[in-house]
Amino acid sequence: MATNSDDAISAARSGNVDLIIVSLSLQDTDGLRLCSHLRSMDESRQIPILILVDDTPDQMERLVRGLDLGVNDYLIRPVDQNELMARCRTQLRRKSYEDRLRTNYHLSMTLAVTDPLTGLYNRRYLESHLENLLQRAVMDDKPVGLLAMDIDHFKLVNDTHGHAVGDEVLKEFSTRIKRCVRFIDLAARTGGEEFVVIMPDSSLDTCMGVAERLREAIAEAAVKIPDQDLEIPITVSIGVSISRGAGDTMANLMKRGDEALYAAKNSGRNKVVSDEDEAPVATAM
Repeated sequence: MATNSDDAISAARSGNVDLIIVSLSLQDTDGLRLCSHLRSMDESRQIPILILVDDTPDQMERLVRGLDLGVNDYLIRPVDQNELMARCRTQLRRKSYEDRLRTNYHLSMTLAVTDPLTGLYNRRYLESHLENLLQRAVMDDKPVGLLAMDIDHFKLVNDTHGHAVGDEVLKEFSTRIKRCVRFIDLAARTGGEEFVVIMPDSSLDTCMGVAERLREAIAEAAVKIPDQDLEIPITVSIGVSISRGAGDTMANLMKRGDEALYAAKNSGRNKVVSDEDEAPVATAM
């Protein structure tokens, strides 16, 4: 039990509190100010608050102000123990229900924008994010880079070892992407073995450098499948495209990235190709 506002706030911030009971008759603490502070904190904004008040005009007026601040329930002294327990159970059930709703909502939102296998963003989120980035790029006069990637000979992995092994390869591939891109970049899975990385405020040289780092990270070690004692070597082909200012569209940027990707594949795979020349600039030995 907290005996002052600092202790109460510290306890609320711990994340282990399901119900807060505040007396408006605290001697060293303004109970209403404490309730207001608790409602303003992210950690305690959703925690139910029950206040204890005396049956006096002053306390009744403070009770009304407390309800305006977001207090959930109240009890008037003298407090009946059974009623207190009943009110507490009601608030705890309500919080549990709201927590489940909130969790389900966040899960639904996450599933709506991410690929369930790899945890990367999905194509829908990518396209909406890219559209906004292109608009901002025109205002800021800073280009947006796009890396279009495709795992080389991935169909052979599925045909030889099965889709379960193919899924493990896709997950490890995604993990390596996350390790190589910057925190401001957006990585997405757009199809079976097709991936895209969006790089805001990036020059062609920067995008080519990141693409080459990605190509090396993918090729440097085989994907291990411990359950089947397998080690599957993989490589990636990457096409790089850069936005071209006002008038350029998301469709054109993605098309140029795909064309550069096809050029990388047609010239031998395991390469990085830019839409500027569509000629291979990096090849593994």
